[in-house]
Amino acid sequence: MKPQTETLKSVTAVTNELSQWWLFCLLIVSLKFFLLALDPLPKFFMGDSASYIWTALSGWIPPDRSYFYGYVIRWSSVWTESLTSLLVLQVFASAGTAIIVAWICRSIFEMPVRLCFLLGLLCAVDPLQLVWERYVLTETISLFVYVSVLYWSFHYLKERRIRDLIIVQGISVLLIGFRMSYLLTVQVSTFILPIVAFYPVLLPARKSLPKQSPHAGSLRLLSLHLLVSVAIMFVFHGAYKRFNGLMSHQQPAYLYATGISILSFWAPALVAEDATDPRLAQIIRQGKEFNIENLDSRNAQCFAPGGLVDRWLKVELDFSRANEVAKQTALRALKRNPAAIIALAVKTYGEYWSVSSMKHYARIDLSPGDLTSEIPILAERFHWARPPNITNEHFSPAQRYLLGSWAYCFLLLLTPIICGLALLRRLDPRPLILMFVHASVLLAVITTLATEPNVRYLQPLSLLTILSLAVCICDRRRWLHREAI
Repeated sequence: MKPQTETLKSVTAVTNELSQWWLFCLLIVSLKFFLLALDPLPKFFMGDSASYIWTALSGWIPPDRSYFYGYVIRWSSVWTESLTSLLVLQVFASAGTAIIVAWICRSIFEMPVRLCFLLGLLCAVDPLQLVWERYVLTETISLFVYVSVLYWSFHYLKERRIRDLIIVQGISVLLIGFRMSYLLTVQVSTFILPIVAFYPVLLPARKSLPKQSPHAGSLRLLSLHLLVSVAIMFVFHGAYKRFNGLMSHQQPAYLYATGISILSFWAPALVAEDATDPRLAQIIRQGKEFNIENLDSRNAQCFAPGGLVDRWLKVELDFSRANEVAKQTALRALKRNPAAIIALAVKTYGEYWSVSSMKHYARIDLSPGDLTSEIPILAERFHWARPPNITNEHFSPAQRYLLGSWAYCFLLLLTPIICGLALLRRLDPRPLILMFVHASVLLAVITTLATEPNVRYLQPLSLLTILSLAVCICDRRRWLHREAI
């Protein structure tokens, strides 16, 4: 009778927990839609939003950003002739992100159910998630895809199955299709994931000869998993680039303005000798005319009339060649003086720590820009009737919530350190090692490949911060007790 009683108790416990999860999901979705009702109007950041809308309406593929989000707009809003359906979809995606975070805490970190629910709730009201749910931007959808990559990566670390590796790579391609800034993280994770998964069983092998090592089988298995991971990445990414080339009617590539972008990112570190074309070298020599050495003018170098990129494209009319020359010039600058590029990243990181700077750039992020040319299209195709004179004084509740959360943004800048501290609290460090790698790569991309300290770029770090803080505050004695049992 005792085994039957224990089985009955176990079934009852599972049933109760399942009911709690359904209630939690209902709570998160209800909360999200309640908050949407308080701030229901779609918002824009031109020209990112304009680019995605034009992709939705015409199928145009932008040369300098991912384009999957444009088709989300097409499938959700073009046929309904309303952007409200897009916001509803993004609210569901954001709710899904919070639920997956809670499930990671439960299934991977084995935290108490109530704590998992609390962390999911904190994720649901994260200011960097709430505000972008209302924007015609890819942040919300890409974050949902990113947390899915995290979950399946953690699942692979736990089970070490090739099937999970393939799932991770498949979702990762979808991720870069929504936001190319994740590319370096995906590529690094391709190599790191199998190594992190197998390193606990390989460490003891260093003390014995290879032929005598009981871990030789694990080493061969690691080699197989690493080979599969890299091979699948090349196959999937090659397919993505070919599809992008087919859609863009160009050669296969991730993007077609990478060189132009990097040239503006690293403009203050350029010297004339870096240029592979004498015409670009002459433009760089004249850099004082357009403040090429000014850190704050990098965005202008990329987009403003009279900036570095504008001058170069007026000289070299073949965009493909202009992009290639720009790319080679930027890479030569990196090879010549890597310390200068690192210094730019450090200065950008330092600007994030200025309250005035962070609020300034946050206001720029939240402001729609010049909507004059887009208003007729928005009115005709989406029945959007928002007046064009939107100013900083008319920020919505979600926007004001983000502006008041600058201290939280400072915390996100410490995510790699928090992940490192969390490593001290866990018996199984593998998920935390992966989170540390992701946080470090994301922060490196944010500071090295950006024209300004943009608050919006910190959004993916919020997930890693919530997860690592949860591990830090958990009672380590409980894990020791579980291990003993």
